[in-house]
Amino acid sequence: MSIKYKLPNKIKNNYQSFSSLINLYQALMKLFVEDVYIDFSNTNYLEANLSALMGAIFDDTDVFVNINFENFQPRVQTILQKNDFLSNYGYPKLDDYYSTTIKYKKFKATDNQSFYQYINDELLTKHDFPKMSESFRKDFAKSLLEIFVNAKIHADCDYVYTCGQYFPNKKDLYFTIVNTGTTIKQNVCNYFNRNDISAMLAIQWAVRKDTTTKQGISGGLGFETVRKFISQNKGTLQVISDNGYWYENVYDRINVKEFDNSFIGTIVNLKIKMDDTQDYMTEDEQIDELFF
Repeated sequence: MSIKYKLPNKIKNNYQSFSSLINLYQALMKLFVEDVYIDFSNTNYLEANLSALMGAIFDDTDVFVNINFENFQPRVQTILQKNDFLSNYGYPKLDDYYSTTIKYKKFKATDNQSFYQYINDELLTKHDFPKMSESFRKDFAKSLLEIFVNAKIHADCDYVYTCGQYFPNKKDLYFTIVNTGTTIKQNVCNYFNRNDISAMLAIQWAVRKDTTTKQGISGGLGFETVRKFISQNKGTLQVISDNGYWYENVYDRINVKEFDNSFIGTIVNLKIKMDDTQDYMTEDEQIDELFF
């Protein structure tokens, strides 16, 4: 027995698309069929960093059903071959001549070194990436590594999924990190020994400086440096876990919403403005520049 799911017309980095993919995730988790066909016939636009979320969803549900793809629009299939997503499903790789993709990767949650190398090779060296001093670059890479490491410490997951996409016309770069494991809400509720904390409030607590649900581990889940950079860069940051959606926009305004369904894991999604002309330095370097 098989069943078919049609994906929406556009899959973008917004609340509506995240909601659609989370609804798909929950539907797949409840199926008792042998084969599922993911139908892309309606999908003529896909922001390919969301391959990280699709990979996590299809991997998590592949235990129960066989995932198959069909009816790709040509340009959607092309970008998913360029970023190596479809090579995991038997499709050939395509060269990314314009270097707009940050390759889709599935890391073991314990493989910190490979992820750190990937950040430096795939993300921070991207053409037009904002200028950073060597020290700031290391701090920024370490903050992303901390988000990765916390997937194992806090989510107790086996794998972490990442992908990115650069849109040169808009000068926007999106980078996404996904795990399927214990949600932020569950961790925060356990920490406070309460069950009445919403996913939205749990995320708001977790992204603050010096907060953690683990004894003897530094807090903040790696978000402090990332949030400072995103604020100065006029980018955006989205964090999704359980049925909670947390979004910090270019004006440092925070919006929170709930989804109808829950994602059992956490999604961290950054938008970086690549037309940013600032030179990023650590606070110590800024002080040195003022006085010396």
